[in-house]
Amino acid sequence: MRTIEEGEAPDIIYGETAIVDENGTFLHMRRLHAPEKLTWKSFRQGMLVCHQAFIVKRELFEPYDLSYRFSSDFDWCIRMMKKSKNLHNTHLTLINYLHEGMTTVNRKASLKERYRIMAHYYGQISTFLHHIWFAIRAILK
Repeated sequence: MRTIEEGEAPDIIYGETAIVDENGTFLHMRRLHAPEKLTWKSFRQGMLVCHQAFIVKRELFEPYDLSYRFSSDFDWCIRMMKKSKNLHNTHLTLINYLHEGMTTVNRKASLKERYRIMAHYYGQISTFLHHIWFAIRAILK
C-alpha cells in the first residue's frame, strides 16, 4: 500500500468496493477494480471506481447534475477528476455496496444516460467504438 506523503494532500482518494447483500453479508469484490493510475479519461472503460469509494477534497467539490436521473454519479466523477491534479489509490476496500442499487434496477435507462455522458466528454466516435468493445467483451464471457 502506498502512503500519502506529507504535504502531498491528494485532491481525490479512491479505493475498492465490496458487494454485500441486504444483511451486509459479503458476496464478492466488485468486478471492476480501481486502477493504479486514475484520470478522467479512465472512465472511457466504464465506471472503474464507485462514487461511494471516491472521496473528493472539499475545495474541489461540486454538486451532482440532477438532470441525469440514474448516472449523475458517473458525470460527477468525471468532472471532479478533470478538476483534480493529484489522485491517490488507497488500495483499501472503502465501501460495502448493496448488490441491487438504483442503477441496477433501472439498468437500460442508466446505460442510455451513461452513453450520453461519455459522448459529451469523449466524443461520439470514441464512445461508439468503446461500446462495440463492451459488446464483444460481454459476448466472449
